[in-house]
Amino acid sequence: MLSILGTVLLIAVGVTLLLLLLLFLMPRPRLAFIDGMVTRALDIENFNRQSPYSNPGFAPVHHEVDHGEVRVEGTLPADFSGIYLRNGTNTQFSELNSRMHMFNGAGMVHQVQVKDGVATYSNSYVRTSRFDIEREAGREVYPEFGDLAGGGKAGLFRIILDLLKKRFGIIPKLETLENSSATTAIQYHNGKLYCLQETSYPFALDVEEKEGRLALSGKGSWDNFHNALDTPFTAHPKIDPATGDWYTFSTDLMTGRIHYSVLRSGRLDKHVELLTEKPALAFLHDYYLTENHVVFPDLSLRFDSKNMTSDYRSPFYFDDDYKMRFGVIGREHGEGDEIQWFTTDLPGHIWHTINGWEQTAEDGSREIVLYAPVFPSYPSTVPIHTPDEPHAHLYVFRLNLDSGEVVEQTQLLDHFYERPSFNTAYLGKPSRYAYLLDEQGSGGIMGSGVMKYDLVERQTVKYFDYGDHLGGEALFVSRPDPQAEDDGYLVDLLMSEQGAYLVIIDAASMEELAKLHLPQRVPYGVHACWLDDLKIASLLAK
Repeated sequence: MLSILGTVLLIAVGVTLLLLLLLFLMPRPRLAFIDGMVTRALDIENFNRQSPYSNPGFAPVHHEVDHGEVRVEGTLPADFSGIYLRNGTNTQFSELNSRMHMFNGAGMVHQVQVKDGVATYSNSYVRTSRFDIEREAGREVYPEFGDLAGGGKAGLFRIILDLLKKRFGIIPKLETLENSSATTAIQYHNGKLYCLQETSYPFALDVEEKEGRLALSGKGSWDNFHNALDTPFTAHPKIDPATGDWYTFSTDLMTGRIHYSVLRSGRLDKHVELLTEKPALAFLHDYYLTENHVVFPDLSLRFDSKNMTSDYRSPFYFDDDYKMRFGVIGREHGEGDEIQWFTTDLPGHIWHTINGWEQTAEDGSREIVLYAPVFPSYPSTVPIHTPDEPHAHLYVFRLNLDSGEVVEQTQLLDHFYERPSFNTAYLGKPSRYAYLLDEQGSGGIMGSGVMKYDLVERQTVKYFDYGDHLGGEALFVSRPDPQAEDDGYLVDLLMSEQGAYLVIIDAASMEELAKLHLPQRVPYGVHACWLDDLKIASLLAK
């Protein structure tokens, strides 16, 4: 994303020739001086001192553990077998040359593996090409997201300097869609394990078997699916529970283009441009998959690069006049097919959806019902998962496919719940239960507990308090032979400044079953996935 932005801004900003001249006339020490000027203009030291990301819970860990011992408190369920994986940012360096942000830094995968009643913990950096370059240099080499969001002209100059350094061989060139740390999420598809970030290709991790267990070194390669993918991938591809197919969207901030893609059996089966709109949608982070349709939100958080020509302005901004809308397309949407739009009467932003499905209304017409936490506003610097983040409220929307109208737009909860989960075996089908992370209780940093919510009765079922630890996402893990939608476990990695443990909760009763205490603390982070024994076997068979 940064490289695309820089390319366009290089043309738009009338300082290019001057900077080129400086590079010709000034040796590297003088260029380092210019870097220092940009750093001071970004006010990095002072900014980071006051940043909400300076909270010790965000501090990185640098020790990589290989199947370390995990202490079990409570009773580990006999049918609980598999691997919990969580990806997240973990800065390599103690001294930073960029503004802190949740999106900055190298990726790190944390793994808790349970096999034959024994649990182990491992962690490894995600060793992308960017990671390797910066590890060898011993410092940050490329601009970070924190410089882009709120850095204004100084952030713009950092991007331009980055381009010029590449042009003259001062720093290595990276392909636009490979200049990423793959930090946001982790998912399984077609016998591969992918680290995901919506500014790049997916990063496929190398896997091996070590003493009967899955081992991850963090090494891998970018996957563009036999050169068929030419856009970024998403952090939240939807997986059809029946077929395993991946459904994904991508955005190009500079052009406003949105692409819709479908991957089947590891191949890009569909890759369609949907629309071009400027100012562009800032983030298309999550969306819905129903039986016959795909629904994507067009949100009030927009992107306009021209904003960076002012001091400390961000290209991201919340447009109160831009009413949130939903685009509905068929699963087999083709080039030139129409999008059916449903416009709400409220501005809003959605980071994470819950579930959506098709149903028949009382009058026999066709409807799609959608659930999601909605932010009524959002700061331009996008400080997600911090006290600066506004409160999201749980909403339900009903879209009538026959009338083309939004027939319901109802706020269900006032309390700040976000980062939802549910039983993904019910993806795109009517489901009853959602598990919502309580961010209000933690001041917006992480989650202080999880609430089980009944979507049918529209009421709280039960709340589980995390105590003196904070969680990131309560992941639903089904029992091997489930008898009901909530027949399974909630699993969350709970973190503090001193330590971390994986909590296992009975999803039906919301009672704690076990705590798996890890041998070291884990930085605050969000998205996880679960590998059952069948998926583990397929990974090791490749």
